[in-house]
Amino acid sequence: MSAIGQDEILPVRHVIRALVVFLVLTAILGSGAYYLILKFGLVRYHVAALMWTPGLAALLTCKILGLGVGILSWQWGESRWHLAAYFLPLVYGLVAYGFIWQMGLGGLVDSKFLAEIGRYLGLSGWSETGTMIFGAIMLATVGMIWHLATSLGEEIGWRGFLTPQLMRLTSFPVASLVTGLIWSAWHLPLIYYTTYNAGPVNLHLQMASFTLMTIGLSFIMTYLRLKSKSLWPATTLHAAHNVFILNLLQPMTVQYEETWRYANEFGMVLPIVVALFGLYAWYRASDEGLMGPLNR
Repeated sequence: MSAIGQDEILPVRHVIRALVVFLVLTAILGSGAYYLILKFGLVRYHVAALMWTPGLAALLTCKILGLGVGILSWQWGESRWHLAAYFLPLVYGLVAYGFIWQMGLGGLVDSKFLAEIGRYLGLSGWSETGTMIFGAIMLATVGMIWHLATSLGEEIGWRGFLTPQLMRLTSFPVASLVTGLIWSAWHLPLIYYTTYNAGPVNLHLQMASFTLMTIGLSFIMTYLRLKSKSLWPATTLHAAHNVFILNLLQPMTVQYEETWRYANEFGMVLPIVVALFGLYAWYRASDEGLMGPLNR
């Protein structure tokens, strides 16, 4: 058994072919999902279909090349890595948004968000504090169910297949960087051609910030993948990121004229914070002898 925790390990001479097949299938399947999104908008089910294209590509790659799906590392692993994965987005999110609120780059708390979540959860007559607390609890628990289901689709592909196979060829930082760049490029049509951005202003800067964030997250997730020998902690972190950042911290932030430059996945603060966490994951991987390449 290797450090990555796979049940089956591809010989190095077959890894490149497997990566090419995976990326081609991801592009083909993704183009179909993107057609639905660009034609009908960011409907949640079309977005869910898009998020499952890397996972389906990984499963089809296994089928086409005659690989057992155990190569994707379905084992659960130690619970501590799942707990770390769940709370990390809350930690780096509070660091980033705490800075934004403290520096006056965005406000706290948006009353429109509280009114919306109150209507959504049927909290008529509740105080703003009660609505905030109950809404946050519901998002962090029940809200995780949907996000786990959709994030799993991506993580089967990115951390279940792509990252460990890249680490057969290269080292921890290179595999993490390449995965992060591919992950970012996969989002490019969303950022440039839909409303998945901070508004139609300086999209190149937004794309650069988003790319820095995906690279930072990739370093963190690669570390969790190696330590847990499982794809599940990365799935948990991905889902928790979407809950705490996209569904809670960003919507509750009052948007000033220039807030878009600092908040969200497309501003500069969160990506920088995530990148710093990613650098720490790199340091830990180096200190613990996880730099790779991985062999039998």
